[in-house]
Amino acid sequence: MKLFLGNNIEIMNNLVIKFDTIYADCIYESLDFTWINFCYDLLKSNGIIFIQTDYHSVYEMKLFLDNLFGKENFINHLIYKQEWGGASKRFFPKKHDDILFYTKGKDYKFYADRIRIPKVTAGTALDKNGGLKIPCDVFDDLGNFSTISKERIKLNNKNIQWQKPLKLINRLLLPTTDEGDLVLDPFMGSGTTGVWCKQNNRDFIGIEVDEKIFSIAEERITKNGCQ
Repeated sequence: MKLFLGNNIEIMNNLVIKFDTIYADCIYESLDFTWINFCYDLLKSNGIIFIQTDYHSVYEMKLFLDNLFGKENFINHLIYKQEWGGASKRFFPKKHDDILFYTKGKDYKFYADRIRIPKVTAGTALDKNGGLKIPCDVFDDLGNFSTISKERIKLNNKNIQWQKPLKLINRLLLPTTDEGDLVLDPFMGSGTTGVWCKQNNRDFIGIEVDEKIFSIAEERITKNGCQ
């Protein structure tokens, strides 16, 4: 497990190891996708990438990824629903992130049974599969990651922006990785992906450009997510 402080493009350009999976919670407003080219080169031939964004860039990014990975290697457009906070009365509230799921080849890992969730029909005559189902591509069952969640990490007594919950990383990485697999997070932030990897026996490389946030992530991952 290695953590790097600095520019992700510069650091990825010097990496020679290949990754099984990449999770990138990127800068949503940016339309500069240069960093994705480096991610592509670092993926194994059967590697997986998840890129999280929102309405600011998801359409442009989808076109870019289709061209880079090939439309045949597009697997899912996932919706991560977060229905809390303020809402305008002039339009439908924007309450979700978009996660684009691509592979570098067809021989990729996906263990659906690891993430089965309760069915609405569990325990009734309509239940044919033991009360469990594979979650669909709209993640509306994970609950809200509110500003008062015990998992929230603070800097100067304020919540770190853009932090993602462990349950989201679990939904993405548990069915797509095995123990010992190598995961890259080029926008590490507060280190949630690294914490999950350490707790689940995956190897991890994280990159963060902000020195203060990096220090928080380093301490958090070292403590294995203990608050």
